[in-house]
Amino acid sequence: MKKIITIILAAIMLLTLSATAFAAGTGSITINNITPTSTYEIYCILDLESYNNTTGAYSYKVNSAWSGFFATPEALAYVAIDGAGYVTWTAAEDDDTVAAFAKLALAYAKANSISPVQSSGTGDFVITGTSGKFSNLPLGYYLVDSTVGALCGLTTTNPNASINAKNGVPTVDKQVKEDSTGNWSDTNTAQIGQEVEFRVTINVHDGAENYVLHDKMSAGLTFGEVTKITHIIPGSDEHTTPTDKYDVVTTGLTDDCTFEVRFTQAFCDSLETNDKIIVYYTATLNENAIIALEGNPNGAGLTFGEENETTWDETKTYAFGFDIVKTDSQNNLIDGAEFKIYDAATGGNEIKVVKDGGNYRPATGSEVGESIVVEDGKVRVVGFDNGTYYLEETVAPAGYNKLTSRQKFIISDANLDSIFNDGVFSTGSGVHVVNKTGNMLPETGGMGTVLFVVLGSIAVLGTGVVLFTMKRYSKVAE
Repeated sequence: MKKIITIILAAIMLLTLSATAFAAGTGSITINNITPTSTYEIYCILDLESYNNTTGAYSYKVNSAWSGFFATPEALAYVAIDGAGYVTWTAAEDDDTVAAFAKLALAYAKANSISPVQSSGTGDFVITGTSGKFSNLPLGYYLVDSTVGALCGLTTTNPNASINAKNGVPTVDKQVKEDSTGNWSDTNTAQIGQEVEFRVTINVHDGAENYVLHDKMSAGLTFGEVTKITHIIPGSDEHTTPTDKYDVVTTGLTDDCTFEVRFTQAFCDSLETNDKIIVYYTATLNENAIIALEGNPNGAGLTFGEENETTWDETKTYAFGFDIVKTDSQNNLIDGAEFKIYDAATGGNEIKVVKDGGNYRPATGSEVGESIVVEDGKVRVVGFDNGTYYLEETVAPAGYNKLTSRQKFIISDANLDSIFNDGVFSTGSGVHVVNKTGNMLPETGGMGTVLFVVLGSIAVLGTGVVLFTMKRYSKVAE
């Protein structure tokens, strides 16, 4: 950046200027690497009375619109103003110091409604390729602002200046954690009632301003909390960001978001290109979860600068359902069975469920679990994660033998739906549970006893007949 030098005695300055000295006139500012969708505004904070390109001598006075700013202690920490009104830069000339001064000036302009000299939104800006040019500017020291960030640059028109826009467009990358592997990606699977972990990475550019992260969850997800926010500077470790550098807001939102993270401008001012901010937070898959199909989306985006917004990024959380189909050995549907679900073949944990409408789902919160009752030969259970499960039959249909061990089934990225062809169950679909009938055993007073009595009576009668016949035959023989 060109050094700002004050010529204390204007008369002496005018007498000693060479052929390369110029009095006030008009000039231009060309901004390179512009963002086509952004608005650029320029403010003349110092008027340039004269300058000398050869010696690098510049004679500045405060622009009348900015007299209030240069009367503040904050501004005078960077410059000195002599009795004749000429301005001298007194602070360090490194980029960070100059940027701090520019941001201070811009904040004053916004707070005090100082109008820009020209704006790209009013037709004063001629765009050629990736550059835009402001022309017919009174010579001076200009602050260039962009709606994509807090600062584009400071420059002097002498008469024509060219600067590179420092403000790039930030981006966001949203991911969700798969609990079974610990991996972060765009999708995961979960069970109703399970807490899910999310993270959003904000890829930063210089001139960060008004950074607000917006997150919108679908009806199947209930927001939990922001667990931490970290800041990564290239070449360094991931550092936790103090909570006084941001606010998490969940109420009074007007854009249908679930929550927002609003970063302080002091924190934004500390950010540089290629820094990363990572926001970690949780949500719970609830009873309104969509089963399979398009999943349960969660989107995030960043607003920045002046009403700018990044492209939103989205994750999806999936849960699945299954049909329990109860038949006899001939594939005839039977009713009356009751089941519980476990996570192990023996022992293990019961996965408690409740009836919700016509289906069963995992219990949440303080809900008390209940048995799954099969009606009309089948029952639907929804809201389960990928995994291996076991059905335990606690009540068998009347007249059928209860299963002696748990029946295993596996969910893997899809529903286990039952299939019926013309009303006939297709074996191999759903979770098919077969019960067999037992043999009828004799009982007291039953048909078995009657049969024995009848047979016994016949035997007794037969014996009597034989004895009578033999006795009669004996008498005849005498």
